[in-house]
Amino acid sequence: MVPLQRTEPAKQVGAVTAAIAILRCLGHHEDSLRLTEIVAKEGINPSTALNILRTLEYEGLVAFDRRTKRYTLASGLADLAAPLVKRDDPVTRAARAMVAAAQELHATIGLWRRVGDELELLHVADCGATIRIAFTLGRRLPMFLGAMGRLVAARGEWREEELDRGFAQVPWAKPPCYAAWKDEVTAAARDAVGIDRGHVNAGVLGVAVPLERAGPLRHVIAAALFDTSDHADPRVIAHRLRAVVDDADA
Repeated sequence: MVPLQRTEPAKQVGAVTAAIAILRCLGHHEDSLRLTEIVAKEGINPSTALNILRTLEYEGLVAFDRRTKRYTLASGLADLAAPLVKRDDPVTRAARAMVAAAQELHATIGLWRRVGDELELLHVADCGATIRIAFTLGRRLPMFLGAMGRLVAARGEWREEELDRGFAQVPWAKPPCYAAWKDEVTAAARDAVGIDRGHVNAGVLGVAVPLERAGPLRHVIAAALFDTSDHADPRVIAHRLRAVVDDADA
């Protein structure tokens, strides 16, 4: 694994570092968080954290529920990132094509980007059902997690100890047998599709395909839906996700 190379600034600005840590903390949690929870998770001074959160709320990057006293990410982050997603590149085209696919599959579909040893959610499309699976934009997950992780493992030149260590770092709800997981990684390499059935979230089927057909795997398109759904056929889902990839390449 070759991590992203970053040059450390001569002097880090503490407030900026703390603000980014708070945004990442909120992005890593599906549920909103209280100030005390953020402080405990990030080790930031409570007064500093409160001032940063108030500033982020004022700027539209964080939302604050005054009834529950909880914070969550706000849509201003999407506006901030808009210049990055307006370009007519394969990633942007895939994001547009995901909307129709989510409706057809009755699924939530995410476009994920490989960032070092994590996967970051860039875009999400859902079916609009009253009860559906929710993804949080900006969230980062371990790179070997679920259906996506099987693809990452399949498309990299990993030593056995790296696979073993990465597998152990995944927060499995129902851990698969490591040998069985390795067989599924082999299948993902052969079929260019990763499948997870209830190991990450009980009762949830995950299916993922790579956006890049060859070379380094930088983006993954993954669908998640309830395994009891009439649409929970991995072959059908994979076929529809490949159509999204085709649209991105058009």
